[in-house]
Amino acid sequence: MARWGEVDFSELVALRDKVERLQNVIDDFCVQVTQEIAQNFMEAVIARTPGGQTGALKNNWVSNITKEGGIYKIEVINPLEYAEFVEFGHRQQPGRYVKAIGKRLKKNWVEGKLMLTIPERDLQRNLDKIIREKVNAFIMEALQ
Repeated sequence: MARWGEVDFSELVALRDKVERLQNVIDDFCVQVTQEIAQNFMEAVIARTPGGQTGALKNNWVSNITKEGGIYKIEVINPLEYAEFVEFGHRQQPGRYVKAIGKRLKKNWVEGKLMLTIPERDLQRNLDKIIREKVNAFIMEALQ
């Protein structure tokens, strides 16, 4: 039988071993990236949230990260009753005196601050790029 040559598979075996090690830490990586995205998102939401007199609205944002199957989800809520009205806007009665602010109301409608909506839209626009960069950096570091 004719001999065609020799093949050195050592680099391929080394790559296989690195990929196996990579699989062992991928879940930790996904959690870390999700936490980083959640933190940056929360910072953007809090920055857009009006401080008011007490700062309660700013201080009550809460995030929760869950994993459902292979999907990581970030839930962001503000449990204060009036958060939804500040977010989306609300009607009010012009001329009514509000003791808490020491003023009479002037407008029928107060526009929402979209403190959650705008950062979410911005995140959705950039999410693929953010994740792609993090995954590429992770793979490059893991395979070295």
